[in-house]
Amino acid sequence: MTDIQITVFGKPDCPQCHTTKLHLEKVGLPYIYRDVTRDEEARELVFLLGYKTLPVVTVGDMHWSGYRYGKIKQLAKIHAGAADVSSLDAAAERYLEDGAA
Repeated sequence: MTDIQITVFGKPDCPQCHTTKLHLEKVGLPYIYRDVTRDEEARELVFLLGYKTLPVVTVGDMHWSGYRYGKIKQLAKIHAGAADVSSLDAAAERYLEDGAA
C-alpha cells in the first residue's frame, strides 16, 4: 500500500465526481472522499486552492480539478511501480504535470 493520500472533494449528483471515484477504485488507488456540501472545512480548502468546479483531487502537494483520466492513469502507474511512492516525489511531479496528462 502507498503512503500518499489521495483526497477527492466532491458533492452528490456530480457526474465528474462519481467518475473520478470509480476510476480510482478501478485502478486500485485508495482515496478519501469529502463531500463539500456537508464538510465546511473541505469546502474552504477547495476555495483556498482556487477551484470553483468539482471534483478537486489532491495528492500530497499536487492538485487538480475535474475528471482527469490521464492523471489517474499516471497515479496508477506510479502506485504499481513502487511500494512507497512518497519516495518518488520528483517522478510523480513529472507524471502529473498538466502537459503529461
